[in-house]
Amino acid sequence: MTGPSRTETDAFDLAFLLSALVLAGIHLYLGLVAPFVAAGRTTQFVLIGLVLLVGPGLYFTSYWRPILYPLGVAVAVYLGVVWLLAGADYPRFGLAAGGTATVFAALALYLFVRGEATETTDVER
Repeated sequence: MTGPSRTETDAFDLAFLLSALVLAGIHLYLGLVAPFVAAGRTTQFVLIGLVLLVGPGLYFTSYWRPILYPLGVAVAVYLGVVWLLAGADYPRFGLAAGGTATVFAALALYLFVRGEATETTDVER
């Protein structure tokens, strides 16, 4: 079930990982440090931050699979929808997270398509 771990990265991979880490960092800050977040909501921000660390944590292991890219996009879209439906609390952080999530989603989709195209080309040879 596990394959070889990832050995080559480029600027797109690094930007993807950085955006995932920044997005996780924003949520962990809101959950652990920010004094203006209600006590009842800190746990959800910490959990979201930890979920967002799963991808970068798996990225260089043999457990990484390309299907995790669109899964990450789904998480980013979900967070944006929840933020809007919850009344767009903490607008500065919401906009920072939204901008970061947009970059994250665009890179994830690009890397997924690029990876699938490479797989298809390798199979045809």
